[in-house]
Amino acid sequence: MSQTKTLTPKQDSFCVHYTTIGAETFSNGTKSAIAAGYSEKSAYSQACNLLKNPKIQERLKELYTENMQRNNITVDKVLADLEHDKLMARKAGQYAVAKGCTELQGKYLAMFTDNTNVTDTVKQRELDEREAKEAERLAAILLRERIEEEHRENMNKAG
Repeated sequence: MSQTKTLTPKQDSFCVHYTTIGAETFSNGTKSAIAAGYSEKSAYSQACNLLKNPKIQERLKELYTENMQRNNITVDKVLADLEHDKLMARKAGQYAVAKGCTELQGKYLAMFTDNTNVTDTVKQRELDEREAKEAERLAAILLRERIEEEHRENMNKAG
């Protein structure tokens, strides 16, 4: 059930700004609050309060899910993007970034656990809600980083 009806228009606007992939406000509470119409003076504290609100959290979850579906972001795609990013980072000599990609892949595959009952076939195990949220969050972060990198490259070419 959509939380839009239980939020004020300003609160819903905050949520939309906060989850708009590629926007300057993406995952930035203060900028999202300002864009939604909160004063610049109180934007930081408003954003903190909004992000703690269970109704806001539910609406953000809805919007993130919509974004993942609209952008066709799946676990397989995120893992493939991580592998691609890792290879590109190594080529560029960015070994810390490559290591981070490897760690994220390992976390998803539950390779860093003491649990001896982890099944051999990862595709057969179901993601619990927490892992699914993490995969969605990582996908959004990777997409934002890619957009920022393309922007930097375009600015370098233009400049």
